[in-house]
Amino acid sequence: MTYDEVKRFLHKKIIVTDIDGNRIKGIFTNTVSEYDTSSGKEEIELDAGKVFYGIPLDEIKDIIEIK
Repeated sequence: MTYDEVKRFLHKKIIVTDIDGNRIKGIFTNTVSEYDTSSGKEEIELDAGKVFYGIPLDEIKDIIEIK
């Protein structure tokens, strides 16, 4: 996905499905530049409660907002 496709979910509770079919639920808190990540890719930051995940934009298949 691109930044323009994900930015509408910023600060919302979501479920992210990655290209491998894994699903992670949490709050989309931020985007992180490719210069600041270990993967070298632009990522979203997802707060899943006790853990923060960095998920590269190009590995996100789908995002669903939880209302």
